[in-house]
Amino acid sequence: MKKVVWALPTLHRFWSWLLRRNSYMNTKFKLIFKNDKSDVDITKFGESLPLYFDVIEEGDEIYITIESKNGESEECQYLINRELDRHFFLTSVRVHAEMVRSIVTASLKVSWDIQNHLPENIAPQSWNYDLPIQLKLWSVAIGAEDISLKVILFYQIIELAYPDQNFPKYNGSSIELDPLTECKFLRDLAAHAGEVDKKQLQRYCEYLKTPGLMIDRTDPDNVSILSRKLDLLQAQAKKIISKSITYEAM
Repeated sequence: MKKVVWALPTLHRFWSWLLRRNSYMNTKFKLIFKNDKSDVDITKFGESLPLYFDVIEEGDEIYITIESKNGESEECQYLINRELDRHFFLTSVRVHAEMVRSIVTASLKVSWDIQNHLPENIAPQSWNYDLPIQLKLWSVAIGAEDISLKVILFYQIIELAYPDQNFPKYNGSSIELDPLTECKFLRDLAAHAGEVDKKQLQRYCEYLKTPGLMIDRTDPDNVSILSRKLDLLQAQAKKIISKSITYEAM
């Protein structure tokens, strides 16, 4: 017996959805949970998804079907990926989504680790251009082991929000360092090699009491500098993404 778990929308939205659904086909994904699926609030999860997503329980398995103009649509991979990336950001849960095909089954895997609960006021996401990219960068950064790579990925989230990177200048250790300016300095040190040739970055190296050289990832002392500052980058990246997450008006 199939059980559809979803939140009933307003009557107007429901009838609009029902009329549109008659002309669409479904692409189906099976959810494979890294941890115990009982950690996931399936009802709340369904409420957080777009109206054209259905969360379906079939026995012990959980599936998502997505309306598409063509069955087994590759575009649906992108749609489910960005939703799971959003949920990974909110909950830290890792789940895989496999497309169920009529002839063969291709694995389209996305990871998220659920450690937290979805917020009570979570709502379907209003997407913009930057957010799917930022959520993917977040997912990859959290799973990465290399500290330099984490720094670069977290900064790319910041870079999307501030493409001009017009942050306050740093003129010496007596001046309070803006957190976004410091994030940029850390990215520069992690992403490049050789001598530091920019004055502001040289002043930052003096502030860190390090030689005027880019980070040598083979040197444990160099890597420890990035490790100590990683929380700063992660917090700034999280702050940026959080502003774009859609919640219900309270």
